[in-house]
Amino acid sequence: MSDDTQPDAGDVSTEPDATAEPAAADEGHGDDHGNHEPTGWRYWLYTTNHKTIGIIYLWHAIFFFALAGLSALVFRTDLALSPDSAILSLNGYNALMSLHGLTMIFLVIPPLTGAFQNYFIPLMIGSDEMAFPRWNALGAWSISAAGLLLWLPLLTNLLGLTGLPANAGWFQYPPLNSMLNTSGVDAELLAMFILVAFGSMAGGINFFVTVANERRPDMGWFDIPIAIWGFGIFTPVLGFYTFPWVLDALGMTFLERNLDMAFFNARIGGAPLLYQWIWWTFGHPEVYILVIPGMGIAMEVISRFSERPIYGYKAVVGSMAVLTLMSAGVWAHHMFATGIGASRYVFMVFSMAIVMAFGVFLFAAIATMYKGRIHLTTPVLFSVGTIIGLIYSGMEGIQLGQPAVDLELHSTYFVVGHFHFTLFMVGVSGLLAGVYYWYPNITGRMYHSLAGKYHAFSTLLGLPMLFFFMSKLGELGMMRRYATYTYDPSLQGWHVLTTLAAYFVASGQLVFFVNMLWSLRNGEEVENPWSELTVGQRMPSPEWDDFPYKPPTPTFVYGDAGTSADGGAASPDGGSPAAGDSSQRADGGTERQTDGGTDRRMDGDSDRLTTDDSTGDQQDGERR
Repeated sequence: MSDDTQPDAGDVSTEPDATAEPAAADEGHGDDHGNHEPTGWRYWLYTTNHKTIGIIYLWHAIFFFALAGLSALVFRTDLALSPDSAILSLNGYNALMSLHGLTMIFLVIPPLTGAFQNYFIPLMIGSDEMAFPRWNALGAWSISAAGLLLWLPLLTNLLGLTGLPANAGWFQYPPLNSMLNTSGVDAELLAMFILVAFGSMAGGINFFVTVANERRPDMGWFDIPIAIWGFGIFTPVLGFYTFPWVLDALGMTFLERNLDMAFFNARIGGAPLLYQWIWWTFGHPEVYILVIPGMGIAMEVISRFSERPIYGYKAVVGSMAVLTLMSAGVWAHHMFATGIGASRYVFMVFSMAIVMAFGVFLFAAIATMYKGRIHLTTPVLFSVGTIIGLIYSGMEGIQLGQPAVDLELHSTYFVVGHFHFTLFMVGVSGLLAGVYYWYPNITGRMYHSLAGKYHAFSTLLGLPMLFFFMSKLGELGMMRRYATYTYDPSLQGWHVLTTLAAYFVASGQLVFFVNMLWSLRNGEEVENPWSELTVGQRMPSPEWDDFPYKPPTPTFVYGDAGTSADGGAASPDGGSPAAGDSSQRADGGTERQTDGGTDRRMDGDSDRLTTDDSTGDQQDGERR
């Protein structure tokens, strides 16, 4: 691997020269005028290097993930202790719940996606840099500005200096967001405007243009890795349509609050439902903006660790394209309860039809794993969790897409459970698969495998329990957006179960944070822990193996032997090696004898793949 694609071990934790060869690679703007590269904090502040900016995005995402998680534990504990408010005031509960939702949706998932977009798009398409490096830097620091504006009112309120922070929910419905006399609402509106306009919109243009114009001439559209289709093409394209709507809603609300323009406040001639129509034109496609990157990463990981090319690569690309297009036609099922008339059945049809695109994606993922040699590393566990999440969330989505069912469940905790299951079990799980898969590439060090698997176990077991309990609460009558449930104290037992599940999930996230930070200094130094997959099994990935890059196809991976009748890789003598050439070791790993005599195995206590090099080098040479 060339030096410009593999960062040194100190990328995240040290000064700029260990990050990304800034002098020549950093678009050349500084050296053209004889300037020296800044060092220390000035480097991080002024840099336009795509790798460094990706790391800045990653740190933002981790920090706000911890902050949002802690806030969720506080109000979940409040709900478990008493049907009435036990810890928080009613306004305090609403404020903390609002900050949790806004942070997860705008300051956690998009920045985590942005970390991969910035760091890996150039590496995976063979580009030296982003198309617009300074836009890139602006997007990174807009996260800091938005986070400060969003959370500072909570701190100043606790100190008695200002009124309440924003407390009208992450959706900020009027009349609450237009009538609350508090500076926290204006700060929230400005935070979201800065983040969406300068972060998401500018970043999306940058990412799409980079993929379209900056990739290597020999990389065609259908040579692009599936992860890049997810977070480098379809996510930005969907953002071009959806983000102007939320900017309209935010701008109109700000003008109404400060200049008394009548948009949504009925007291001065506005129409409250107008806000909902504008908001959900953004709000539901935003869900796909949050989950499509994780889906693409999960498919990339599943293919790599199943030692099989993606089953129906073009069909998967097509399914993601259909999701992108159809997501703009399903948003009105959020409005069924407002009495929209017969037009609701049109949106019901779209809400059900979009499931077919998810079905194509799911079929391709399962078919890719079928009879493959699946290595149950931490990235794979999270990727499988993404597939499970899609299946469960899709079934719930069909129910909520029916107007009659939605009218019964719309205002209950059932929707809360469905929404969280979709975003966390699909969107966040796929991104966590990317964190574990690419962590050695970014840092040059290997994470602690056992800790990673505990994180996967607690997340993928705890989340279904947590969100099932939420759905059960909704079935029993727990209303969402309520700070208390004094109307039915018998619900407390289910709230206790929900909160215990939340703490179980939180234990895994704590292990994740500790593991990532500990491994920065103490993890084993590695260059490519997956080399036996990307090189030895002819499953190349450009961010690991550099260019020239040939996408893995059945012919390329399996050679002249082709594939066996059952779809598995055929051995040279015509048999299927999937049937009898692997054995389970006592420690949980696997080992296999190949024609060249290579003993290739995965350590049962580690995610790293290892090889007996005595004959492996000769065999790899023959494969190349």
